[in-house]
Amino acid sequence: MSLQREPSHPPDFREKVALVTGSASGLGSAAVRLFAARGASVVICDLREHDGERLAAELRASGHSAKFLTLDVASEDGWRRVAQTVTAELGALHILVNNAGVIARQAIMEATLNDWHRAMDVNVTGAFLGSRELAPLIRDSGGGAIVNVSSTAGLIAHQDVAYTASKWALRGLTKAVALDLVHWNIRVNSVHPATISTALTDAAPIGHLEANRRAIPMGREASADEVAEVILFLASDRSSFMTGAELAVDGGLSTAGVAWMRGQIQAESVDRSEAHAKP
Repeated sequence: MSLQREPSHPPDFREKVALVTGSASGLGSAAVRLFAARGASVVICDLREHDGERLAAELRASGHSAKFLTLDVASEDGWRRVAQTVTAELGALHILVNNAGVIARQAIMEATLNDWHRAMDVNVTGAFLGSRELAPLIRDSGGGAIVNVSSTAGLIAHQDVAYTASKWALRGLTKAVALDLVHWNIRVNSVHPATISTALTDAAPIGHLEANRRAIPMGREASADEVAEVILFLASDRSSFMTGAELAVDGGLSTAGVAWMRGQIQAESVDRSEAHAKP
């Protein structure tokens, strides 16, 4: 006898308010669009006012509730203004996605103190401030979820000291905040993507994408929507028994990237050896 399963439906965010940082473009905008498509009122936060306002206007024109707020995530005052505005104008908040981040590709001997501070200020301090300032509003709204966007650099070593350190710090921050906020009915989890196909990816150094594709067993970058779907899962009731967890969305990189590349190199070596052995 075969078991028939009910068809799976996407998470429903009607009557929910979701705030996403760094959301004027890239992964953040993909998450905002998905939240809006599934019924959420969305708050777009970014430093890029033109892009953020344009996205909010586009969503409103399609019948969604969307608001743009200028925010420097490393600014304590900026976060307090956002908290006040969301409270006054929307009256509730259920989901915070700490997505804003910067990449610093310098190795230890090339990295400056400014490189270090910028990565830490945006990638770690931003999530710390956002969680601290908005958690009371999420609590007062009946609880909800915080999702921190880390990276495979928070699971394995990358050759960029400040970025890697910041993403490991964000992973640890996630776990500590998850414990602090569990009694407020707020779940806190992190998502760890490998390379995502965005405009930021297109500006990567020569050879960077090609090397990533060789190291990722699935052989490609993720689409922004693929990662955004995981963010929405962690923000939804479907992950109701998950807090303090990290989810890799990396095509197998953190699990098997080294073994995968070793196998590829070995196969290439065998091919070369066989080619040289032919008369």
